Amino acid sequence: MNNNISYKAWLAFAAVAFFWGTTYFAIRVGVQSFPPMLMAGIRHSIGGILICSYFLLRGYKIPVLKDLKIYAINGFLMLVIGNGLVTWAEIYISSGLAALICSLTPIWVVILNSLTGKKEKITWMISVGLAICLMGQLLIFKDNLKDLTQPNYVFGIVAIIIANISWALGTIYSMNHHSNVHPLFGAGLQMIFGGVVLDLIGTWKGEWAILHPTSESIWALIYLIIFGSIIAYGAFMYVLKKMPASIFSTYPYINTLVAVAIGWLFLAEKLNFILGLAILLTIAGVWAVNKSTAKSSK
Repeated sequence: MNNNISYKAWLAFAAVAFFWGTTYFAIRVGVQSFPPMLMAGIRHSIGGILICSYFLLRGYKIPVLKDLKIYAINGFLMLVIGNGLVTWAEIYISSGLAALICSLTPIWVVILNSLTGKKEKITWMISVGLAICLMGQLLIFKDNLKDLTQPNYVFGIVAIIIANISWALGTIYSMNHHSNVHPLFGAGLQMIFGGVVLDLIGTWKGEWAILHPTSESIWALIYLIIFGSIIAYGAFMYVLKKMPASIFSTYPYINTLVAVAIGWLFLAEKLNFILGLAILLTIAGVWAVNKSTAKSSK
């Protein structure tokens, strides 16, 4: 089966695995002076407009209402709640920690699928994988217990967990609702829907009045538009349709390693033995869950 995966799908997978790992760093830099909801909203609005303009200029038609509804729901789940909350949370927690918690998204996909009675069954191997992941996540906070007394730090953690669940729901919804629209065009439509809602939320929160971004934040936003939205998110929607979930769902492993390494190199974020062990345990746990899921599918 793996031999039938096209080189385009592998390139798309590589783009998701690497560039999304770097976006945690870009978000962390951006939100230091850029209001989070507007930053996420402008990022996706511009990215979506550029992608959709490309397809419309090439003669593609605006999809029918049934397809637009799918992209609107996905845009809300994955971009408004998913990406919006991660962007807000990175005001208070490190980019590496955000990426590490987000690496559990495939776990949420399995759990939510099992709760709805579809495909996934909680086997002993999945249970072991979940336990290993839990151990890894507990290690993260071993040296940060004092931070748990800070409300904003706790809210940041909770926000990312909610974002993960919403992203998992969006992933499941996307896999179960198909359309004949080009995957990249569909990604652009999702970005427009999600971006507009995020812009409205930012406006409602009064973020335009405190919009005084530094040059670093502006460059971070430009990077997020090009590499995070147009390239990586477009690649995500493409490979979601072209690659088996058992392979594709491994992208958070690489995201985490890239994000932690970049945060350590450029933001002086913590990287020690305990965090390294937490990363290894989390990756091992997610791998065990994915392996069991792949066997069940076969």
